[in-house]
Amino acid sequence: MSKVRIYTTSTCVFCLPMKQFLKQQGVDYREIDVSQGEAIEELRQKTGQTGVPVVEVGDQLVIGFDRAKLIKVLEAKGLI
Repeated sequence: MSKVRIYTTSTCVFCLPMKQFLKQQGVDYREIDVSQGEAIEELRQKTGQTGVPVVEVGDQLVIGFDRAKLIKVLEAKGLI
């Protein structure tokens, strides 16, 4: 199972660059489309909001495409 999960939608303009960034870093991730099924409720419970992208790395959440914060979290978890 992937240690990184990314919450997305197909219409999110920041989601594609986020996924490309993770791929460039060699990070395996599981994508969760919040427009499908009950994933939006899961996201709301975790973050209190429904905006995407949100990257979950273990117990850490990175809301939005915050490259610097994401690098810090991924480095701290030994994923890059």
